Amino acid sequence: MSTTPARRRASLLLLGVAYFVLCAGTLRLTRFDGGVAFIWVAAALLTARLTTLPRERWGAPLVICGLASFTATSIWGFGPVLALPLALINVLESVIGAILLRRLAPRRSVLESQRWLLVFVLAAGVVAPAMSAILATITLTIATDQLPLKSLINWYSGHALGTLTFMPIFMLVLRGDALRLIRQTTLAQLSQATVLLAFTSVISIVSFAQHGLPLLFLPLLPMVLATFRGGPLSTAASIVMLAVIGGAFTLLGYGPIARIDAPTGARMQFLQLYIACAMLMVLPARAELQQRANLFRKLRESEARYRVLTEHSTDIVINVDRQGLLRFASTSIRQISGSSPDQLIGRPIATMLRGPDADRIAGFLDQIIAEPEQPHIHEFRAISRNGDMRWLETHSHAVMDDAGQVSGVVSAIRDVSKRKAHEERLAHAALTDPLTGLANRRGLDAELTARLSSGVGGCLALFDLDHFKRVNDTFGHATGDEVLRRFAALARASVRDQDLVARLGGEEFAVVLPDISMSQATFVCDRLRRAIGDAGMRVNDQLIALTVSGGVAMFGRDQTADAVLRAADAALYRAKHAGRDQVALAA
Repeated sequence: MSTTPARRRASLLLLGVAYFVLCAGTLRLTRFDGGVAFIWVAAALLTARLTTLPRERWGAPLVICGLASFTATSIWGFGPVLALPLALINVLESVIGAILLRRLAPRRSVLESQRWLLVFVLAAGVVAPAMSAILATITLTIATDQLPLKSLINWYSGHALGTLTFMPIFMLVLRGDALRLIRQTTLAQLSQATVLLAFTSVISIVSFAQHGLPLLFLPLLPMVLATFRGGPLSTAASIVMLAVIGGAFTLLGYGPIARIDAPTGARMQFLQLYIACAMLMVLPARAELQQRANLFRKLRESEARYRVLTEHSTDIVINVDRQGLLRFASTSIRQISGSSPDQLIGRPIATMLRGPDADRIAGFLDQIIAEPEQPHIHEFRAISRNGDMRWLETHSHAVMDDAGQVSGVVSAIRDVSKRKAHEERLAHAALTDPLTGLANRRGLDAELTARLSSGVGGCLALFDLDHFKRVNDTFGHATGDEVLRRFAALARASVRDQDLVARLGGEEFAVVLPDISMSQATFVCDRLRRAIGDAGMRVNDQLIALTVSGGVAMFGRDQTADAVLRAADAALYRAKHAGRDQVALAA
């Protein structure tokens, strides 16, 4: 607990000393015409520091840097009278820049993206120095004989360039990113970065130490190389090196810029324009490289997670192009194809999914490409490597390229054979009478509707066991149930394989007899009636005499299922009222 306040005080003192040195140095060296400094670096330091601190801790840095600015301006600037308002304007500039950066680019690393760079340039290089330049110009115009336009231009250009040039490296150091990057860098990479920065320094010295040749383009080459081969630290350091070396030699009268036939202030402004152009060349490139590096890192992490999932999942994950050629397959594809993924890459997916639905796969692919925004679910049958017929379900989605065009399809394929078998069992149960195993009323309706839709004519017969209530009352419901099961078995044995026997409920049954004439249907039904009446049924050593009544109606394409059932039921009603134990025909 005692070390934290001590470290904070030491850090605050170091910040104040550094801010004072930067203020004093730029005021002492760059007030060429007795006006404002042509270069101002102190704002970059304070703004960078504020971005690393919570807002409730801004007070102490602002006070100590304000005192440092006041002291330096009093000694080497406009004197104590103007030092106070100018100090307030200087710290206000840093506050504005830090607030905009924290609000528009919160928790972002230095030079990590084009967005960060844009926010940085607008906040710290345009808005903040422009506002401070306006306030400073008003103050100087009121209190001195400085020309307003000249003060405005010199203040803005000096503060904007100084902040844009030095703030990135200040942020890297104060946030700890510089130390972290150095620790994460291998010895070979660190050696390479050191060589690149040394090369940049040497080329900059060569370019500015002479004035015989206009070699200002030469330092740009190692700067670009340092940007592409190094990291954010190399980029920021190369800009600072160019600014320091170029500024020092120009102030000493060396280099191509020092030979310009213009006042010293104009030459320094040209140097500022040169450095600004160099920054605009390398900073966007560094931001784009960093953004791509972050993207590649996320892609590698995503690919690692994706491979773990695909290699340990029973689902088959595939990626095919627009032509249906396999581009990726998880190891689970062995269970269908019997081959490893490497053996299948480049082959048409339809040739690997053999089965009765293989031809439909091309249609699935066309549908997915035609509707790329929608997820697609398909079911089809395929033959596994051991020859079994399997039901497969695919969940597919189109893959889009940078131009928004479909480049392929990614699919997750799951074996749903057990589910389909369960669904078939449920469907069969929904259409089956649990007591007799015959079709129930729903099954009868489905069969009759299908026959009517197909246009194949036939007959429908309804049967009702005569006086069945007596059986239940005399022998009990268990015996009655056994009688119903015996009748169902006898009815199935009396008709053809294509005929359907159904139990409608209670003691009422139906038989669908497709592709048969009325006379043939009457013969079949009467044979069943006689078989029941002649044999009776023996249950638990008891012989139960039974008779059955029936009604037969023809059906064809133009009829409905309800109409056919009503006609057969009317015939059955007539048979009952005519004395039972007979078959009646519909009118």
